[in-house]
Amino acid sequence: MKFNVLRTGGSFRASLASMAIAATLLSGTTLAQAQEHGGILTISQVADAQPVALLALRAGNTPWIRNVFETLTRIDPATFQPQPVLAESWTLAEDGLSMTIALRSDVTFHSGRPMTAEDVKFSFETAALPESTSQVGFIAREFESMDVVDDHTLNIVFKRPLSNVFDFFEETYIVDKDTYDQREDGSQVIGTGPYTFAEWSPGASITLKRYEDYRVEDTAWFDEIEVAIIPDPTATIAALRSTRTQIATGLTPRDTLEFTRNPQFEVVETGGTMYPLGVNVGIAPLDNKLVRQAIAYAVDRERINDQVFLGTGTVTDLFWSPSAPGYTDELASHYSYDPEKAKGLIAEAGAEGATIPIVVPAIPSQRSIFEIVQNNLREVGLIPEAVVLDVADFDKRQVAGDLGAAFLLLHGQIGFSSPTLLSSLPSLREGNPSGFWNDDYVALREAMLAATAPEALGEATTALTEYMLDEAYSTVLVQAPGQIVVAAGLEGVETSVRGGLILAGAYEE
Repeated sequence: MKFNVLRTGGSFRASLASMAIAATLLSGTTLAQAQEHGGILTISQVADAQPVALLALRAGNTPWIRNVFETLTRIDPATFQPQPVLAESWTLAEDGLSMTIALRSDVTFHSGRPMTAEDVKFSFETAALPESTSQVGFIAREFESMDVVDDHTLNIVFKRPLSNVFDFFEETYIVDKDTYDQREDGSQVIGTGPYTFAEWSPGASITLKRYEDYRVEDTAWFDEIEVAIIPDPTATIAALRSTRTQIATGLTPRDTLEFTRNPQFEVVETGGTMYPLGVNVGIAPLDNKLVRQAIAYAVDRERINDQVFLGTGTVTDLFWSPSAPGYTDELASHYSYDPEKAKGLIAEAGAEGATIPIVVPAIPSQRSIFEIVQNNLREVGLIPEAVVLDVADFDKRQVAGDLGAAFLLLHGQIGFSSPTLLSSLPSLREGNPSGFWNDDYVALREAMLAATAPEALGEATTALTEYMLDEAYSTVLVQAPGQIVVAAGLEGVETSVRGGLILAGAYEE
């Protein structure tokens, strides 16, 4: 089978066949494939499922959740325009202050109950609650009101025009209001997608089963999808080689290298993740800006990109997309690797020999990044110490803003607009684990959020970026695409613009 790479996110390119399948699914028409339903699709992922966090972007949910749950709209990977999924259509008022959404009338939850506008309203209201930990929930907090007109019509009034409302629609799954509070143990994970969440063995596996009453015929070709939780990349690679796994997620480019040269597999680039190094500005010696700046100069980002991501990433200090207004190469390379300058700043601050505990989530890429950061900081006179946390504990502490002195984060939100990133990223929003929040920062944020024209947005973004770089409380090391490995003969595998697996049209040749 000919090898090709499919890209999503800002550099998405899809094969004509994949685009045709995506268009078919988005329009709700029948797939004209001759394959028979049946069989089991096996995939692997690094982190365990977190059904308690259905409305948050979680690594343990990304490989399966879009097959169990659906959203109002989905961004077309070719045009980056929203396309209907559970919404049939929408009408935005001329002043941009209200929207009327017409919902499909043929949607049922896996319980058999019809989905109504009350479920959509409930899902949006729940996402707006801080305890949902939704990274886009802040957008719903800009809704003045939501009124259910009838079972299939919802009217939303906004406090101000929202240029990023489709970011919210894209990432907010519509949940069953009757069972949502029973989701945590996995017994009632009820969506509207082509597969049901049938069984979960925490730390071991997830089983999805074809939803027989799905509204689109000839969808979900496999009877089951078995998801194996395999934190060890060596074990994942072995499972791929032996064909025990047909799709593998969560691997680093180094792990996937052998598969790019093997005609029995495809390597698919999906979405993207930014990898920041953050520090808590309230903990000595990191309360000294000179030390924070020294750490930023000390890290060899090029080495991280080359060794961990095999050069596939973008070396940058910034959270924004390179195509975003206000992004410049000068700002992106502000903290170019300069160990001598770092040593001087540490000496000036009187911080030589200071111990810096660094929290690291138990993910292969983060462990690899830490090894490089550790060596870099030792070279400039600091003593870094790893504090490794399992992913679930790490996520809880990140949401609580309680990660200690320093921490390596990862945010799979490439593809969001800059205003959305500003309030969705744990590193940047209020309550961030750096403890960074003051009047100057708030004023610069508000100026960026208020800007609508590209020129004004660029100016506001530049001003905020310069301030953030000077404070050095959190700087990106690399922005890198995600990668999955797909066995030859498995067709129709899709991904969302932010990397979620979509397997409704997947089938075996």
